[in-house]
Amino acid sequence: MPVEDLTSRKEVASLLRLAGVHPSKRLGQNFLVDRTVLDAILAEVKRVAPREILEIGAGLGTVTCELARIAPRVVAVEVDRRLVQILERTVGNLKSVEIQRQDFLSFNFATTFDDRRTFVVGNIPYRITSPILKRLVEKRESISHALLLTQSKVAKKIAASPGPDGTALGVLVRAYADLSLIRPIAKECFYPVPKVDSILWRLSFLAHPRFSASQEVFFTVVRALYGKRRKMIRHALRDLLPIERIAEVLSTAGIDPTARGEGLTFQQLDRLALAITPSQPQP
Repeated sequence: MPVEDLTSRKEVASLLRLAGVHPSKRLGQNFLVDRTVLDAILAEVKRVAPREILEIGAGLGTVTCELARIAPRVVAVEVDRRLVQILERTVGNLKSVEIQRQDFLSFNFATTFDDRRTFVVGNIPYRITSPILKRLVEKRESISHALLLTQSKVAKKIAASPGPDGTALGVLVRAYADLSLIRPIAKECFYPVPKVDSILWRLSFLAHPRFSASQEVFFTVVRALYGKRRKMIRHALRDLLPIERIAEVLSTAGIDPTARGEGLTFQQLDRLALAITPSQPQP
């Protein structure tokens, strides 16, 4: 049965029903059914005009078929066997589309893209947003941009990092990428309708991170400070440093001991990590 419009709520419901598929809450399956949002996604992709695109969670192929009009190669990753069968029907005949049934968290960029920098697109379920973002950062040398649809609250916390409204995850992401919030997406733009609104946002990975200290030390500091965000820095560092060294380290870094860790900028976090580094065991 040909699918006329994958942004039609009625058409999507019919397609799922005929395939015997009930959207999985566990997998966060909420399918985009809004042409305006789809157009916004495509406009962002066209700005970069990538030659290769990796789509995380291709679902029914709503975005996939349009991406195939932009890039010569689209690798559509989908973990759900039932949806892969639908994808074979909706986009399987498109020469530029390669469907891969697998978990993105185990996706091998090197063997698929020969280490070229790839444009990533994904509608990311809330339950696995954090591990996916960590994976994107881990594979940043293979990625130029990531255009994501996520729960609005998550993206805004990342955009606010570092800062009082930010998170340790947000610091991790923004340490390696510029972030742009593009447009809010109402929950009614999906089928089934989720409980929360989403947002479309873009990551552009940097050539160099925003810090110069050891990566291990830098993020050990970040986790320590954000893990005890209501405490003054001199207290938050007690699990990380001997008490007698804390004053010296903070003085070297030029950090107010009574400040809260989540208030530090990237530059201040870097200075603090550099001041701590000599105390770390040498290999």
